[in-house]
Amino acid sequence: MGSSAWQYIEPYSGDLASTLANVRQREFERVFIDGTRWEDLQVQGRPVAALEDLDELWEDEDFGSTGTHTVLDVWELVEPTAYDDFNTVRPLATEELAEMFGTERPTPADFEQAQARYKSREPGSEALWEMPRWSAWCASLTVPGDAATLVAFWGKSGD
Repeated sequence: MGSSAWQYIEPYSGDLASTLANVRQREFERVFIDGTRWEDLQVQGRPVAALEDLDELWEDEDFGSTGTHTVLDVWELVEPTAYDDFNTVRPLATEELAEMFGTERPTPADFEQAQARYKSREPGSEALWEMPRWSAWCASLTVPGDAATLVAFWGKSGD
């Protein structure tokens, strides 16, 4: 299938772990329960009705090497100082936020502008997607003039 990049912006749910769980649950329902990838799970010969069932499939060699090419491919939230490893989500450190977004408190517009700079291959924008495959980064996004906070998750899946 090759490698692919993906991104999500999710309302903050009180902590990063809960926010990650929410976006993963919503993506599981969209991809599998709504039927768009159900046949993939039938090939594995296992009934899958919940996100926890899908997580168990990672032990299967065929499924584990293919993944979903979505946020479902990552589940372990690590510290900002941790190593980017297989299936991890790492919040960016303050200095990384400043480097990638030009501020330590990026907004949704800052995130979209950074993505646009990367897509147009502007020099210095490469850092935004330098995580290893099968891992992701996240960043809190401040909504100006609003008490709401969003969280951006973006990563790479595949070989």
